[in-house]
Amino acid sequence: MTLHISQPDEASEMLFAWLKRRGLEGSAGACSVSVSKKSHPGDVSRNGGKKALEYKPWRTSFTFWYKGSMISYKNQYVDKGGDRGTEEQTTLSCLGWSNKILKQLMQECRKEYLEQIRGKTSIFENNHSSWKKLKDKDIRPLSTVIIDHERKQQFLSDIQGFLSEETRLWYTQRALPYRRGYLLYGPPGTGKSSELDLDVYVINVPDITNSTLKNLFESLPDTCIVLLEDIDAVGVSRTSDPENIEDVVPARVSRRGRGSVTLSGLLNTLDGVTSQDGRIVVMTTNHRENLDEALIRPGRVDMQIELPVADCKVIADLFSFLLGQANRDGGFEDGSVDRKEQDVMGAKAAKFASMVPPATFSQAEIISFLLMHKNDADVALAQCECWVKGRIEERSVAAERKE
Repeated sequence: MTLHISQPDEASEMLFAWLKRRGLEGSAGACSVSVSKKSHPGDVSRNGGKKALEYKPWRTSFTFWYKGSMISYKNQYVDKGGDRGTEEQTTLSCLGWSNKILKQLMQECRKEYLEQIRGKTSIFENNHSSWKKLKDKDIRPLSTVIIDHERKQQFLSDIQGFLSEETRLWYTQRALPYRRGYLLYGPPGTGKSSELDLDVYVINVPDITNSTLKNLFESLPDTCIVLLEDIDAVGVSRTSDPENIEDVVPARVSRRGRGSVTLSGLLNTLDGVTSQDGRIVVMTTNHRENLDEALIRPGRVDMQIELPVADCKVIADLFSFLLGQANRDGGFEDGSVDRKEQDVMGAKAAKFASMVPPATFSQAEIISFLLMHKNDADVALAQCECWVKGRIEERSVAAERKE
């Protein structure tokens, strides 16, 4: 009895993690070696965990025991046929009349893997026409996303409402596609890439074709976020007669792009009947005015949220959050720190906000300045005026150069 696991399917990562925890990867006669993206506790004492090496079985086979059964592990490359090239594949085999023991093994791998990534968000990126996991990131508490409270709540409430069982049933009863689209727009550095507690699938649109884009959407899991960042950089704008809105018109792809995605191909993919239920598409852009209206019409984009540069309240919140004493969740709820200290920090934050012109700097710019003085709020206040003046002068010089 045999189970086949294709790379880069996440099941292969589940299996390798299980083998590694038991030291079984050392049984392989041949291994590949690479610099690990993660630091391992055992390496910290020796070299601080920097550039730790990771070994994986490669084009080899070995056996191990599991619940009284001998399991054969084999890693190889197989021809996918036609012009699709080869694919790395792992097979698990055992003697018997049932593959029950192999399924039990994979379920155990899955259970341990889910425990390992508890409290994390998995980030995937397209690898040609399939998905490849990049990394797991700690879920960012929403209290640490410093943007306008009303806009944040509007966005989160809509997503939470969409993901509820009542909403799913409502869509099903009316035979409507169960999916949602959002456009977050604003100047660079205003926090459009913050994450939610859902796996994120990032698509590099300029590097793919219409068919690849379609295949990627069709292979999405239920309930996930598809992130199309800086969608305006793709050049998705119409160059033909605006009345013929479904023309197949090549998108003006960025110069570094090698793909051939068309506006029509992108629109058809977003409307595709074969895409998975629960799909949430989040598009971000610095220039909403450059987007074709057909791309962001209702049904494709259900909510547009502007994230402007920082106002006085956001400026003060950033100062308090970064330079104050946060509670365990990253917030500043009443009682989390000494009341007197809260009042002092509040006064300093208000002073800082009065010194920084509102609607002038992005959150990223302000955070960059505050991080230089993260250990001393008083020094940040003392240097603020000089920093503001310098940034404004830099912008003026840059504008003159452009002219």
